Amino acid sequence: MQVTKPGLGVLCKQFQSFVRPAGLVAALSRGAESAHSRAGYMPAIIGYPSIHHKVAALGSRAALPKANYQSRRTTAVAVANSSSSRNNHHHNSHNSSADTADSEGASGGVANPDGKRSSNVWPPPLEEWLRNHGGTVNSVELRSVLFPSGAVDRQLRATSDHPAGAILISVPRMLQIRYDNIEEAAAATAATSTDTAIPAVDAAKLVALYDMMPKGSDTGAAAWPFKQALTLLYHLSRGLASPLLPYIAHLPGIAPGVPTPRVAMLMHDDAVEELQYGNVIQDIRNQKYWLNHVTKEVFGRLSHGTEVPGASVSAAAAAAAAAAGRCGSASTPAALDPFGGLVVDAELFGWAVAVAMSRCFGLTRFRTHTCVPLVDMANHVAPYSASNCEIRTGPGGEVLMYAKRPIQADEELTLTYGTHDNHNLLLSYGFTLQPNPNDAFYFDIDLSTVESLVEGLMEDGSGRTGLASWQLQLLETHVGIGRADGGEYGKGSGSASGVSSGDNNSSSSNGAVRVYLSASLPSVDTAKESTCGDFTTPVEGDGTGADFGAEGVAEETTATTRASAAAVRSTVRQPVDPRLLAALRIATLQDETWYRILQPMSVDQIGGWANLLARQQEITVMRLLAALVTALYTTFPTTIQQDRQLLKAASVGGAATVAATSISPPLKPAHSSAVSFAVDNYSANTKAAVEGSVGCMGGEGGGGEWALRPFVERSMGGGGGAASNQPEAAIAAHIRDMAEAIRFRLGLKTTLERCLQALVARAKELDALQKIR
Repeated sequence: MQVTKPGLGVLCKQFQSFVRPAGLVAALSRGAESAHSRAGYMPAIIGYPSIHHKVAALGSRAALPKANYQSRRTTAVAVANSSSSRNNHHHNSHNSSADTADSEGASGGVANPDGKRSSNVWPPPLEEWLRNHGGTVNSVELRSVLFPSGAVDRQLRATSDHPAGAILISVPRMLQIRYDNIEEAAAATAATSTDTAIPAVDAAKLVALYDMMPKGSDTGAAAWPFKQALTLLYHLSRGLASPLLPYIAHLPGIAPGVPTPRVAMLMHDDAVEELQYGNVIQDIRNQKYWLNHVTKEVFGRLSHGTEVPGASVSAAAAAAAAAAGRCGSASTPAALDPFGGLVVDAELFGWAVAVAMSRCFGLTRFRTHTCVPLVDMANHVAPYSASNCEIRTGPGGEVLMYAKRPIQADEELTLTYGTHDNHNLLLSYGFTLQPNPNDAFYFDIDLSTVESLVEGLMEDGSGRTGLASWQLQLLETHVGIGRADGGEYGKGSGSASGVSSGDNNSSSSNGAVRVYLSASLPSVDTAKESTCGDFTTPVEGDGTGADFGAEGVAEETTATTRASAAAVRSTVRQPVDPRLLAALRIATLQDETWYRILQPMSVDQIGGWANLLARQQEITVMRLLAALVTALYTTFPTTIQQDRQLLKAASVGGAATVAATSISPPLKPAHSSAVSFAVDNYSANTKAAVEGSVGCMGGEGGGGEWALRPFVERSMGGGGGAASNQPEAAIAAHIRDMAEAIRFRLGLKTTLERCLQALVARAKELDALQKIR
């Protein structure tokens, strides 16, 4: 029976159903209206007149930064940079002489006139704090770059020359924020004490909360970003009783001028829609769902004294609580609350998850994740060869930063977090790179997709109306594309012995596989795997990333240099996914003798960029792919040129708004003497040293603000919280989100454009060779 197959235009709209919101697909299907929509498209936040008026008013109140400078993790002026001028190898471009940024003391401390840093400031410089507590810092300094607008960017810089292999920083385990420290403290008894200085009662409560977090679908373990977020909140709640408070005071959202990372789950909903890419939109919605779910079902019940479903505290924890004279039993919320009166709401939990996702390193050797003071200030560059430092772990849990190559004095110290595409970077770190050598456009294909692409080639006069059985068999066994109903093809079943079927994680039960199109050539430099305890080795067994799904579990993935909570996809290594290229090569063959040739080969061999089967057939495949890429690009409602204009408009508006939010200096603790005293007394077992200070910490039930309360910009019109008193900050966050969304989709379109260029160039090259012969 002959089945009518859709044309290429309809096929491309089917592709977009995998990668675009359904509403946008419907709008694009109106044909002639598409061109009009592309010409008049304008995101709401950028086109809203009152926002432009507000931004203009704010811009007149402060000098705007002129520097084209961006830290892809910490700076508050991210939206002020044009994507067209950014270097993907080193995303921090230098300031012009006309706008030289002021360099403050290390770790944000105030610089003295003689250039020496004051030892009386609080929080103390991280370098000084690490050295005084068993860490090593060798000629490395954390510098804060202050823009005229008041925005702050932080960099690690070498203060002297370093040879390759030199240890730059070493951070002992007890100076790191790690959830396995909590787990060990909870398991400790009088006979097996630990050095964590964490009370066993509190640790047991935290472990009980760990167990209530979303679980991994493959391991059943709690998602690590949530566990680490709870650990961060615990140390924050302890105040001066936590020896890690000086480090916490330097974290984004707390350190003056350094905003909370705008990871994707914190983005405004309308900015999420502007991403125009269904895969990442769905991931963000899932993350938002789980963030809200935990806030409501766990912290909401704790704060209101309601029993938490499924909550339990160990008998040891209950006994310890009773011995300490604390109210509550193992079945009450009081017995589960380790935060000492700190009310954890959506804003605070969102801050903790954002910090955990954007700053953690995955430790292969210890199967855990950690926030590492000072080391986590190193910025990300790509590819791997562009960075000058690498991270390793020691047998005692210490984290060490090494020089990969000789480093000169005053050179910035950088790391490569991993081979992350912009999808992953946006979810986990809140930024994208333009261009990104690891970026790719992902979509799903199945058997009907392949048949539709080669439909015209089947009209060869042979009477063939579909793929032959031997082609179907190769597609199933080598590429993973098969009939959704599992039908037989006449060449046996199952994969051939010794044949690779590609990435099993990219196959689905309905016979579809996820493939990519990219701008990467086979020679692209990717992150090297380490065999000496480095973070780049995946954590086996217990996945280290989490893509929070809608089925009540978190999808676990592998870790890279910098721990990521986004799904890890196939490594991008050529312009066309080997599975897609293999599928089209198989489907465009006409002689069954190819079956015996291809059957022993792997999908990487069949679909390798340099491994063409036949010259004329390869030209045909390149032309099919070029038509596919062109159609996918035209389904976007805006062009590359329009996105660049929109991004420029958002950058100017965002810079003006950020400038206004930085005019007023942040509040400082009123009782500076008490804070100075506390710096020299880290072993204090109470928060009383700073309780009662205006704008600092109210006692338990005192109704005051908690010390070092993180600030997270809320959406405009949101009620309550610090952001309600700072509408400029809310506007800045909104514009920043919108700019990042435009930057993200601009990266996708640029990737498709460069992929198309590679396909056309290859087709022309093959055609020229054919004419010569």
